[in-house]
Amino acid sequence: MAWVAVAAVAAIGSAALTGYSSYQNNKAMGRQAEADAKAVAAQGRLEAERIRKDKDKAQSSARAALAESGLDVNEGTSIVINDQIERDGNYDAAMAEITGKNTSNRLKAEASGHRSNANTAALAGVLNTASAAGTYKANTALATKGTQGSNTSG
Repeated sequence: MAWVAVAAVAAIGSAALTGYSSYQNNKAMGRQAEADAKAVAAQGRLEAERIRKDKDKAQSSARAALAESGLDVNEGTSIVINDQIERDGNYDAAMAEITGKNTSNRLKAEASGHRSNANTAALAGVLNTASAAGTYKANTALATKGTQGSNTSG
């Protein structure tokens, strides 16, 4: 009978430990995904800022090259070139920010899923622990009843 108790304690402990471990792992993965989301959003903003600075440098270089060629930088082709650099730079910067935001949103959704999984794991751990304890109690009651029945019939 003692081996049944040891097995039951092991089953109860295993169910509790499995539930707790799964809960902790999912909580940690959720925190990591949330941190990654913040980092990716910041990276997108930084990349956009870098692109804007590069755009300003490209516009400056283009104006300098046009002026060096003797063209008026405030009319005609110079303005067309400057406007195209402006549009392209702003587009690239916006795309960098949008990409960072989209990736951040995906990671936030992933973090939410991990938090949900953590709560489910905690509940499953409690239910599995209770189930293991209930199984032990039921087996003990059956064993006790069976022992009493065989003792009274003899």
